[in-house]
Parts: sequence; C-alpha cells; structure tokens
Amino acid sequence: MPSNKIKNTQSSLEQRVIEVLKGSPLHANEISKKLKIRKNRDHKIIKRILWNLNREKKIIRDKKGIYKIASSEDLIIGKITITTQGFGFVTPLNSEMDEDIFIPAKHVNSAFDKDMVKVRVFAKDKQRSSDKGPAGIVYEVIERNRPGIVGELIAGNDGAYLRPLSRKVPNNIRIVGSLKKAEIGDWVKANIIYGGERSKRNKTVGEIVQVIGKVGDINNDMFAIIQEFNLQAPYTEEEQNRASSLEQAEMKRKDLTSLFCLTIDPHDAKDFDDAISISPGNKKDECIMGIHIADVAAWIQPGSWFDKEAASRGFTSYIPGYTLPMLPKNLTKRISLTADKVTEAHTVLLTIDTNTGEIKNYKRCHSNIKVACRMTYVEVENYIKDKTVCENWAKELTDNLDFLLSTYHTFRANRKRNEKFLEIATTEIRVLRDDDTGEINGLECKKQGESNQLVEEFMLAANSAVARELTNSRIPGIYRTHPEPDEEKLEEFSAFVSQTFGISTGNLASGREACQHFLKKVAGSEYEEIIIPAFLRSMNRALYSAESGLHFGLGKGLYSHFTSPIRRYTDLTVHQQLWKYDTSKKIRGQEEMSKVALDCTEKEKNNDEAYFAANDRLKLHYLLKLMDENKLENYKGIIRHISSTAMIANIPSLGLVGYIPSHYMFKKQSKNSSGDKKEDYQPGDFITLKLEKIDLIKGDAIFKPV
Repeated sequence: MPSNKIKNTQSSLEQRVIEVLKGSPLHANEISKKLKIRKNRDHKIIKRILWNLNREKKIIRDKKGIYKIASSEDLIIGKITITTQGFGFVTPLNSEMDEDIFIPAKHVNSAFDKDMVKVRVFAKDKQRSSDKGPAGIVYEVIERNRPGIVGELIAGNDGAYLRPLSRKVPNNIRIVGSLKKAEIGDWVKANIIYGGERSKRNKTVGEIVQVIGKVGDINNDMFAIIQEFNLQAPYTEEEQNRASSLEQAEMKRKDLTSLFCLTIDPHDAKDFDDAISISPGNKKDECIMGIHIADVAAWIQPGSWFDKEAASRGFTSYIPGYTLPMLPKNLTKRISLTADKVTEAHTVLLTIDTNTGEIKNYKRCHSNIKVACRMTYVEVENYIKDKTVCENWAKELTDNLDFLLSTYHTFRANRKRNEKFLEIATTEIRVLRDDDTGEINGLECKKQGESNQLVEEFMLAANSAVARELTNSRIPGIYRTHPEPDEEKLEEFSAFVSQTFGISTGNLASGREACQHFLKKVAGSEYEEIIIPAFLRSMNRALYSAESGLHFGLGKGLYSHFTSPIRRYTDLTVHQQLWKYDTSKKIRGQEEMSKVALDCTEKEKNNDEAYFAANDRLKLHYLLKLMDENKLENYKGIIRHISSTAMIANIPSLGLVGYIPSHYMFKKQSKNSSGDKKEDYQPGDFITLKLEKIDLIKGDAIFKPV
C-alpha cells in the first residue's frame, strides 16, 4: 500500500483495520500484510491505530499479541453515575455481575451523569486493585439522560461558554447559535448537542433555550437549581380548579371520631397527612395505638390524570422558599387531617403490651376521625424537657400526651432490644427564608429530638405492619430496603477515622451491633459533627423495591412506606393497592410495582440533591449578607482532607464545607531561637477560619485561617 495513502483520515483507516479483523483474529504484522503495508513508518501508524482501538475497547489484544473484534458479549450495559471528582460508577443491568463498575475519569469519555452506557471491564491485571472491585471504560453511550444543562454564561476566547452549575459536568460548554439576549453573568439553560461517540466532552456544545436571570440574585439562583434538577413547576390555576372538582370514591368507614387524635408536625407544615391516637385496650396491660393517614386513594385513582401527574413528580420537592407539591394544594387542603373537622383516614390500629412494648395485634381500616389538636415538634419537645404547657392545652390533651410518651418509651426500648437499629440523631443547619418576601432571616440548627422520635416510632410501626400484610396477602407493593454496607467502604471509613482523629472504630463489618457500639462511642464528642455524616456516606443508600428485603439501618426485614401519601408517590401507590384489595378490584402487578420503585428511587435522589444544593447556596447568600453588613465572625472548623491545592474543613455551625487554598497549609508557632517555626496542618486539626470569598456558581466558600 503506497505511503501517501496511509495518510488518509484516521477514521477511515481505523475502519479498514476493523474490516480486516472481521475475517479472523490476527497479529499486528499479519494485519499490516493484509493492508499491504511495506514501509516501517507505516507499520508504526498501524500499531498506533491498534493501540487506540484497543484502548477504546473496540478490539481486544490477548497475551500473545493477537487482536480480535470486541463482541457485544464482552460489554456490560448499565447506567453511569458520575461523581463531582469526575470519575464514575456503572450499575450493570444486563449482567450477573452484582458489583458497580468503577470508571476512572480518563475513561468516562463522552458520557454524562445518568447516561445509559456500554462498558468494557478491564482484565483482572488492569483492575484498580484486587480488593476494590471491577473497573472499566465507557465503550459507547446508548441513551442520553440529560437533554439540557444550566450554567452561567461566560466569555471565552472563541465566543460564549456556559459554566455548568453541576459539579458533575467538569468542563465548560461552548455555546452555538443565538444568545437569546442573554448577557455575560446570566444563568441560562442550554440544550446539549453531543459530539460523536469518540469525541471528548469538550466537543459537546450547547444551544441556549432559556434565559433565567442574573447570577447572584437569590430567586434566580433558586430557579436555576429547579431547572438544573428538572423539578416540575407548581400546578397551574386551571389544574388547581380541576382538583377542586374531584369527588371522593365511596368506601365503608369505621367511625373513630371518639378517639383523641393529635397531629405533631413542623411549625411551618402545609399539609397534614398523619395523626396519632392512644386509648386503653381490652385488657388491663394493653393499649391501642392509632396511626391515621389521609386516605388519598379515595381521591386519586390509578391511571387518572392526577395520578399520572403525581407519578411524574414522584415527591413533593422542598426548595427553601418554594414548595413544589406532588398533589395540588386545592386537593391536599381538603384531604389533610386538620383540627376540628371530621376527615377520612386510612387507619392502622396496633394493640401494644404496655409492660413489654410488644405488638399483640394489628388491624387496618378506612375510617372517619376528628383531630382534637394540632401540635408542633417544638411545643412537644418543650413539654418533654420541662413540662411547658401551651395556653390552649387542656388536661385531656396532656393526659393523652403523657400516655403517648410512656408507651413510646416502652415501645422503643423493645424495638431496640429486638431490632438493634442504628441510633443516629442527625443535625441539619437549614436556612430560614421568609415565604412571602424571600428574605433570609438566619440559620436554624435542626437536630432530631424526642418529639420527632415519638412520631417516627409509631410511623415505623405502621409501615412495618402494612409491609407484613402486603407480603402475607400477596399484594404487589413497594418496600423500603437498605442493603448492608459494603465492607470496602466501611474499611475506608475506619481508616479515615483512625488516621484523622486517632479513634478506633472496631470491626464495623461484623454487624449492626458493632456499628451501634461505635456510634455510642462518638456520640457527644467534639468530632461527632464530622464523623456521623462520614459514617452515613459509607452506608449504602436506601432504595424502593417491589421485593421485600432488609432495612439495615432500622433492623427490619419487612418495611414499606405507607404514612405519607400526600408527598410520596410510593406511599400513594401502596394506598391504591390496598384500596383495590379492600374493594375486591384488580390490583396492579409486580412488574408495574418494580417500575414505580425504580423510578421513585431515582426521583428521590434527585430531589435530595436539589434540596441540599439550594440550602447550601442560600447559606452562601447568608454569608454574603453578613459580609455586606460587616457582621462576619470567625468560625471553628475541623480539617477533613488535605490535597495539593487546598484543605477542606467542615464548619459545623454553618453546616458547610470550607475550602482553604494551598498557601495557607501551614501554621506558625511562637518564635524561638531559630526564628519562626512552621508546622503543617493535619486532618483532624481544629482550625479557626474567616471567610475570604464566595463562588456562587460552583457553590464554594473560600476561607483563610485566623
């Protein structure tokens, strides 16, 4: 083959090599002969092409140097999740492999987060290590997940670029076409025009479809997050009016209006989908705990327009200052369990032994109830701590509350003995934002107290009882599962805690009791606020499944979600299945439950990420406000990680991660005879920090040591 013909385009030459290999596996020299290669430099070009094709896993080279075409049987299909560090993991869909496949950043190629991809797993000798599971390369993107991307419009050397809001998109996207009157510094949304499969991310371009507004404006920033995470807008006025005209389906109901029912919710709650009651049982040492849930299935029938709309939303999304409901408020107002009116409920009645806390009997019915009083977590917490009584509380209310608390303590102690659940009281620093003006009023430290646990304990009991009925009655349903933690992740966590804080975790992989012992050990310590979140990150994420399974954190083998049908589609689905079962009508099958479970698992994760992104960004606005008002203070941080470019510190009072640039990576001690002595910072050190700069695009707070 003449030398000048070797200089054809790379793609056409690669195609010729592939065509030759389609005949049979060949050695590199045999390939050159087939292509009539004679000159030495042309042999080198062919070898370079073979190396590229092998790297991209389009062909495979064995230990003898024989090349062959990669078959589809060698590929694994799955969904890729890309981290903020650029590497990814692929969860296999078409393989017996039960482990996620690690994808190094350099092998992500043109894939974006949540794309469906084909992956080639590396040979064992090319894995990241023998004990860290399989690794591979993205061979092909077969389905794109992300149609659009949100970011700041910035100027580049060759035109305008979009600087992505998401950390999972590491590169700026070049903008083509009209700017739609967008200006530099605006939030914009652009449709992605992907490059070819062999192209890298920097070949991907975007076309502006929406101009959101100036970066730095709080409302624009929140709307940018809503757009980035594809959260659905509130219902329109027309849809609200349609909801107002919905009629309730008929159902035979048990009259439970004589029960003294209470609701306990956050002070700013909008909807009330659960109430609790307690009353004496038929025997001296028994009581009946009532968990009453808004009977949403009476209004939302499977397959109806509002059912499909609720399914597409999946959950009510909470963005500070904005609530994007799963169901229209004109409906939820009618079906909420509000005080002083008779409402329809779906009730679970548990007979509990007041001496042991053991559940003796379970009944479920559709009911009518009347809530006697609406209470808040703060009010109940104050009553628990020092018996503070609100003005409108009558003796009947405090008597019932005392009965509830006594039963709760016995019930929780029994569950602790038998289920050995993980006791984790999480702390959340959330932004207080005025719903009307949008102004940020400050930060609130929200830590779960006994009032939260009181309600949670009986909701857990109802969810478990319903899960058991679904299984025993063979009703296809949706379960909440929490897989056991991966031993590798626990080992990494243990190494982090040991190296950073000098604390031994023990063998956490030995079981839940070992985890319990460790959590008790660090509870109340000065490092708790950094260790507990790190421990939770080492756990697997809880999932929805059509198959029942272990919930590791709760210590339950059977668990469903039944108690929040106004704001979770999984719960509404379970209600609908039970409604059909109770009325002897056809219920949906297992396959449909699997689809709902998978979809809701994805939507829940997306909603959580959106909330945390919004909450963290509002904290940055709060810090900017303090900076403008000259009210900044020094903050206590704990160094979590040190890299070549920055230190990363947790700042517990803000619930934020602070970045300290590399030139601050030493601390000065007092002078001695040799002058200033420098001592390096170490992970686990406490450090006093002062805010230096805020990056509202990437959501970074830059600090310097004081």
